[in-house]
Amino acid sequence: MIKHTLKENLIYIAIGKKDFSYRIPVQKIGNTIDWKIGAKETKGILIKNVSTWTLQLFTKNITEEKYIKQFKSIVQEHSPNNTIDWEATLLAATIQNEYNWLVRTNDAAAEKITEDEIISNLKKKHKLA
Repeated sequence: MIKHTLKENLIYIAIGKKDFSYRIPVQKIGNTIDWKIGAKETKGILIKNVSTWTLQLFTKNITEEKYIKQFKSIVQEHSPNNTIDWEATLLAATIQNEYNWLVRTNDAAAEKITEDEIISNLKKKHKLA
């Protein structure tokens, strides 16, 4: 479960039994970005209007969907007029985590696949154009 407190215009986020805590300025909790998945020099996968903080918080170690849903509630509580596309945000977090895993396992694989193949496979799996 995510615990959060508001103190001096900062939202303190912590997840129990995880080495995880973050301080987010209240005025920035509803920020959005266009998230690119893939290596910098490639076209990759672009998902628009996603939660900046969800991707920063949940694409490194913590990947359970329940945490993203709880974070969504926190964002809506403190930034009710945000323009975050939550379906796109969940999709971006899911794909980014899969991409990270594929890159890590590919580094250790005997037969390597290219960056373009990784992106192409993810696009097919998630039915993206």
